[in-house]
Amino acid sequence: MRRLLALRQEQKLTTRHVRLMAQSLQVTERTVWRWLAAAERDESAAAEPGARAQSKDRFSVTPEVRRLLALWKGNVAAVHRELIARAAKGEGEPPPSIPTLHRAIQRDLTPGERAGLAGGERAARKHDVFLARPRPWRNKVWETDHVQAAVLVEADGKPRRPWITWFTDCATNAITGVAVTPGHPSRESVLAALRSAVLREDPYGPFGGLPEKVRVDRGKDFLSRTVTAAFDLLDVTVEDLPAYTPHLKGTVEGLNRAVESMFLAALPGYARQPRPGKRASRPKDEVLLGF
Repeated sequence: MRRLLALRQEQKLTTRHVRLMAQSLQVTERTVWRWLAAAERDESAAAEPGARAQSKDRFSVTPEVRRLLALWKGNVAAVHRELIARAAKGEGEPPPSIPTLHRAIQRDLTPGERAGLAGGERAARKHDVFLARPRPWRNKVWETDHVQAAVLVEADGKPRRPWITWFTDCATNAITGVAVTPGHPSRESVLAALRSAVLREDPYGPFGGLPEKVRVDRGKDFLSRTVTAAFDLLDVTVEDLPAYTPHLKGTVEGLNRAVESMFLAALPGYARQPRPGKRASRPKDEVLLGF
């Protein structure tokens, strides 16, 4: 834009220059002429063509507006009504319009702050940035979890969604041990998955062995006395993670998500497959896998 200004001052600016600039920036020629006129009035506009001028009286989110947003859980319309009521009582300045208030909130508050006002701390955490742990060596740290498979199988003559209990190595992302049960998991399924993870001879392995540490959530199956005694006997340290912190065991959580899209979605009886007409019932002739 400064180059176009210089050409105009030298009376060498042509439509060809403007057309080339418009094609480069993927805007219309009329837009470039408008930017050029704004740059002639204010040289600072040449640095950021098209940027809205900063007005001194532009409304911005004040601490009082933040408190009202927290009180009304991010409801902008309710905050606007509250500001109007206070202004009618002479307790403050008249508020701007609702669109202006929306723009100010979008501009002055981060997505995490807006989500936290509406949904609380757990909603705000979804916008946080989590650092990755350094990748350790093999069998340094394992992670374990239960996940209900998104596929129906025939067990005892009835369609059921089985549960998977598995251990995964954080260094290699290898599945060291797994146990599948037709019903809800228990300490028996944890012990079965642990046995298949520790043993390396056929039919287990080749991945496995004895880990130094295992990360678990606060599931009662993983913290039962029987399972804890088995970990103590193997001299394995158990790291009990805080509740509602899936990002602290991202390896096994990523495995839970990947197994559905990469494997379960192609199996017969996939529970989340789209159906024509949004039918709630499954096809009567569908053949399910046996457990």
